[in-house]
Amino acid sequence: MACNSVPIDTSHLPYCFTRFPVRIHKDKEEIHRFTLELIDATKKEDSKAHKHSLYKYAFGPDMNIYSLSWCEAELDKMKLLIDFIELTWAHDDVAEEEPLENAVAESERLCRAMYEEYDDEPVADNGFGLRIRRFRDIRDRMKAIDAVGWLEIRDATEEWLHIDTKLKDFESLEEYLNIRKVHVGNKITTSFIRWTMGIRLSEAELAFIEPYTDCIGVWLGLMNDYMSWKRERTQPTDRVVNSIHLVMNRYNLPEEAAVDMIRGVLVRQEGKVLEMSEDLNGRTGLSTGMRIYIQNLEYYAGGLFYWHFLAPRYTKPQSFDPERAD
Repeated sequence: MACNSVPIDTSHLPYCFTRFPVRIHKDKEEIHRFTLELIDATKKEDSKAHKHSLYKYAFGPDMNIYSLSWCEAELDKMKLLIDFIELTWAHDDVAEEEPLENAVAESERLCRAMYEEYDDEPVADNGFGLRIRRFRDIRDRMKAIDAVGWLEIRDATEEWLHIDTKLKDFESLEEYLNIRKVHVGNKITTSFIRWTMGIRLSEAELAFIEPYTDCIGVWLGLMNDYMSWKRERTQPTDRVVNSIHLVMNRYNLPEEAAVDMIRGVLVRQEGKVLEMSEDLNGRTGLSTGMRIYIQNLEYYAGGLFYWHFLAPRYTKPQSFDPERAD
């Protein structure tokens, strides 16, 4: 399989930086150009959504989350991935500001857009209706390339779209993280590794690797919670999905102590992922596809950490004032 990525030198970063390898797609400029053009084409200029989307990519091609997370993806498939994920992120951003009942209903309608049998349902002439129509179009284009891989993405996305129904006042961090690994979208994003690289794993292989991808999902949820806390702590929503918020409330901890606690849990979870990765890489009898997938799960984790660590979205959290872009 051709190599589509190059390594990133992280030696200048603080010693606490992740131990995962970090690489970036060799076509990072084209990927970044496509991302910005898609945002401009699908979001009203100078709107809150438009400003926030552009802010995620303010550091240019070297900090494009797609080039970092799916660094070995085939370029044409990468563009469909970007279209799909930008749409689901847009849905998630809107849903976070909706009452839970409305968010669940809209997620159910978006979910149905992944099934042709619902294509006769009327679509409103508004922003949500536009997302429905786009989702149907993306579905058809993805299926035309790889129908089997699309089913894995569809099933993972359906679980994610319904995850808000499982949010509650969790009794423990462990209970929360069991939901958070799905809520953070890990199953969707890892299925895209396989889809964009044409990796086909059997049902037995997918079951075999699931504990490892779940371990990464828990780590990703913790990492996102920790990195985004300064941004999310003032976000207007009736449901804060963040482990720092949980331990503050559950254990009556001051904010600083809760942040330190989650940082420690995050470091230990990264250690678990790395131990599992070492064990898997040392095994014999794994298929070529499985070995490539394991390697790219490491690149995916490293790329996401690198992006969260340096992105202005988290290093300089933007305001939720719709009149401001920073």
